[in-house]
Amino acid sequence: MKKAFILSLTLFTLTLVLLGCPKASKTKKRMAPLFALYYAFEAGKEPSFIIAEDFNKDKNFDLVVTNSGDNTMSYFKGNKDGSFQEQLVFKTGADPICVVAADFNRDGYPDLAELNYRDQNIMIFMNTRFGSFKNTGKIIKPGHIPINLVSGDFNKDGFPDLAVTMRYFKLVVMFGKGTGEFSEPVTIDAGGQPTAIVVGDYNKDKNVDLAVALAGSGNVGVQVFWGKGDGTFDPSKVFKGGGQPLTLLNLDANKDGYMDLLTSSNSLHALTTVLNKQDKTFERLKDFASGDFPKFVAAGDFSGDGLPDIAVSNSTNDTLSVSLGRGDGTFTYPPVYHTVDEYPQGIAVADFNHDGLPDIAVSCRDKNIINVLIKKKPKVPDPDESSKTL
Repeated sequence: MKKAFILSLTLFTLTLVLLGCPKASKTKKRMAPLFALYYAFEAGKEPSFIIAEDFNKDKNFDLVVTNSGDNTMSYFKGNKDGSFQEQLVFKTGADPICVVAADFNRDGYPDLAELNYRDQNIMIFMNTRFGSFKNTGKIIKPGHIPINLVSGDFNKDGFPDLAVTMRYFKLVVMFGKGTGEFSEPVTIDAGGQPTAIVVGDYNKDKNVDLAVALAGSGNVGVQVFWGKGDGTFDPSKVFKGGGQPLTLLNLDANKDGYMDLLTSSNSLHALTTVLNKQDKTFERLKDFASGDFPKFVAAGDFSGDGLPDIAVSNSTNDTLSVSLGRGDGTFTYPPVYHTVDEYPQGIAVADFNHDGLPDIAVSCRDKNIINVLIKKKPKVPDPDESSKTL
């Protein structure tokens, strides 16, 4: 496997934007890059969706990525230093676009559910507990044109279930049986054309809810399906949530203890924070930018100030941008740019090298490569220097 250790990174600037209008005479402050491009390795053809998890229970984070160009899925076992072992390749259906991890057979090891767009089906890969996965051979058919996939225990039976957004104004739920098998799909009508989907307890009633981004023609924004705990849901009205949102992210953007949402629209080069008002309604904030043609967004405390920040893959200019959270649902601009390989797609955040800091893995479609960016340690001021009289 080809490995490339990157020894240098071009510096970019970040203007620290204050709340309100800054005075024209304000001096712009420079901020060093937060990450160093540390490690690169080959994946399959056109890697896209990527997740991080400790699949073999060795206390190192591993990676799984779908390769839509050759209809495969790659599994990379993580090493303690942030590097990864040679990929294990698994054959999938046609055009794999999404994968989720959950313990479907309750043996303590995460398994995989993988969605194939062109074949319109889901395949289940069970964790062998010996550093690999086994295709169960069972094909799950959720319906016509599945778009995205998540897992959660929607009926509180202790077994992970699946929810899938479908192209034409609906989503489906399939209940896990605890054996890697699932019930027939149950259809739920949506208020628009659903794209991305995430799970969370948005009203803090201890039931799993679903949040869905709606794009295309008709209603555009975000819709929440309030879980009742028995596998059924109450749909909310459609909340404004950006123009043509294609991806959706959970984060507590204003640190009030309630999960908020963030959408991205690559065609409009825009991101949108949708704040949870704690009364089963959501409020859209003003659209903002964090690079060109944003594809995927991930959250983490990248600056170490206790506030959620965001990392965005910008496909058309081959960058990963980081926008720092202010704690009120807004983010700094311009972002800190980090150069990555061509056409970055999926993002996974985890501490890959065990230094207590969040790192980032990015799938770069046009180079068939995964980039790993290691979080730089904050510089500790020299006490002797700080005590000097200027």
